[in-house]
Amino acid sequence: METQVECLRLEGRRAVVQPEGPVARVSAKAVPALRGVEILVIPPDVDAFYGLNRFENLRIVEYGGTADVFAFQDSLDWLSEKLADEEAFLFRLATNAIGARPISPALTAIAAPRMRPIHAMVHWDCLMAALDERAANGTVRQDTSRENIFLCQGYAQLKRLEYAFYLGFSLEEEGYAPEIGACYRQEDRFTGEERLIYALALLRGHSYQEFYTNGGTNDFRHMRPKEHYLEHLRRNLALTDNDALRRQLLQLADLGFLDQDNCRAAVDLLLRSRLTEATAFLLDYCNRRWPRETAGADTDFLDAEFAL
Repeated sequence: METQVECLRLEGRRAVVQPEGPVARVSAKAVPALRGVEILVIPPDVDAFYGLNRFENLRIVEYGGTADVFAFQDSLDWLSEKLADEEAFLFRLATNAIGARPISPALTAIAAPRMRPIHAMVHWDCLMAALDERAANGTVRQDTSRENIFLCQGYAQLKRLEYAFYLGFSLEEEGYAPEIGACYRQEDRFTGEERLIYALALLRGHSYQEFYTNGGTNDFRHMRPKEHYLEHLRRNLALTDNDALRRQLLQLADLGFLDQDNCRAAVDLLLRSRLTEATAFLLDYCNRRWPRETAGADTDFLDAEFAL
């Protein structure tokens, strides 16, 4: 099967995979232009894409096919082969952490309406349970021993990929095939407000690894629940009423993480933080983006509920 390299069409912050002819495998070559790509679009007929980790600032992946396009199952198989041998398992985690260039820490969403998500693949549950058990049985903080550093890195990367699939699902839930939508557990789905908090936190440089090694209420067996992670992010956003925050809000809207569904949650977040200028800015943006004709009301969007 032929593999094509450098068949990306760059459209500003978007990169669209556009192979010449019927090609099932595509590889992205490391070139400086990829640093500006935030959205990667892969057509349904591509079965394998290599080089996802070459997009340093990638935030969204859109894929319309059914294949395990990034070979996540192969990675899960390889990691889980040595679960019974603790030393060999840690060695594989270390090899994975050191030997492979990490996927962009900015990756926030994988929208794949027909692809089986990573958390529904074979070996996912047993692998996560093994990581959780080893972390819970540790005698020191996760960031103060070599073994726990590897546990932390492996755990954090897997959780980030799981959340990326859930975020992608929250962006276009109605477009998902029923059998794929059933893979997303109701209790783990992101609400509009949670999507906003998570996307804003990643945009501001926060990470699951930072949360994992922070200690406190999220330490050891308490670090897995999504609610604990989101609460950690809420407490550590440290929002400031300045131009940088306004640019970030616009960027979230441009990427689809801030929409009419969760704009009220965004306004509420800004009001609770007493960021009056940012609140006024967001209200103005919402009213222009979703005017009264769209909202179907006599007043502008949000005006009745959030009058300044």
